[in-house]
Amino acid sequence: MTVVDTGLAGEYAAIYAYGAVAVHLSGAPRDLAEALEAEHRERRDALLDFYDEHGLEAVHAEAAYDIEPIGDAATAQALLLDVEERLTTTWRAGVASEDPAEREICLNMFMASATALARWRVVLGEPTAVPWPGRPSE
Repeated sequence: MTVVDTGLAGEYAAIYAYGAVAVHLSGAPRDLAEALEAEHRERRDALLDFYDEHGLEAVHAEAAYDIEPIGDAATAQALLLDVEERLTTTWRAGVASEDPAEREICLNMFMASATALARWRVVLGEPTAVPWPGRPSE
């Protein structure tokens, strides 16, 4: 499995998570969740185009994804923030690819993912100045 495969699987999971938990949100967090779900769908489509253009077979979405039960807005927001952090980490890893086409798509996805992560942090009132979004904590 390549890093692009892992990233595409993450985009599928993100779409599922946003669809499953956005109902628990309202106001600015709900608006952002809806916008980011649409962006994840656009990224998924761009990745599927990448696979088609390079004659590759894309991984398929799972029928469902295992997420913890969500009972309130705080839990929903925490889950979606975690989704964005994980995706940013995944795409950051792909920037090191030796394949120029793979590196380019991973860089584009990393930038989009880091931006989404920062947007969530703003809505949640967290600091957004993270020098390397997606870099694992030490």
